[in-house]
Amino acid sequence: MQRFYFPDLEKETDSVTIKNKDFINQLTKVLRVSEWFEIIFFNGEDPVDNIFEVASIDKREIYLEKKSEIENDSEIEFDLNIFGALPNKIEKIEQIVAKWTEVWITGFYFFRSERSQKLNLSENKIARIQKIITEAAEQSWRSRIPELIIEDNISLSDFAENENIFFHTEANDSQSLKEIKLDYTKWLNLFVWPEWGWSDDEISHFKNIGFKKVHLWNRILRTETTWVVAWFYFIQK
Repeated sequence: MQRFYFPDLEKETDSVTIKNKDFINQLTKVLRVSEWFEIIFFNGEDPVDNIFEVASIDKREIYLEKKSEIENDSEIEFDLNIFGALPNKIEKIEQIVAKWTEVWITGFYFFRSERSQKLNLSENKIARIQKIITEAAEQSWRSRIPELIIEDNISLSDFAENENIFFHTEANDSQSLKEIKLDYTKWLNLFVWPEWGWSDDEISHFKNIGFKKVHLWNRILRTETTWVVAWFYFIQK
């Protein structure tokens, strides 16, 4: 069955009428739905998938009736957020959100670091990134849609009460992942460097507000690769 994010769906809803032209076109032209066709909706909040059956269909609307529910408690038990310095290409952001939505990332926060290269993101481009996140959540059977925040500046001090790790390419004055102790009742935020690394001022600021400095290994990883290594470790804890 095809699965769709339906943010306005309430748990007690017994029927749904779809009038959005794009959605109708997707269902009728792409999926070729007909009467009795079953579709799964989820609202991104409740850990439940809702099975609806097409009761009637025409060019202007599709009417569906609820048949049953499926419990969906696939989310991890703690918040795991990515804080990424803006990369030099939008394709890198798209790759990151597409893959990491599938593996339970709670939120994506992209910000401009001192060494971030210029990257202009229009409202349409940001909407495309959000659509990629939504489609990845639909495909991977997540019950939650990760948050997307893109800002020029983020006040790091606002997150000082969380568990914060900033990754670095130098082993000096750094910890390894197995050495750090974490409180998983708090947000776990992973800060990953831009193409040219963190500046000295940024490193000093991270340290001053209590962020943990972690070195993965002697190889210098790309921004999008660092999360692969880090996520696998934390998800096994």
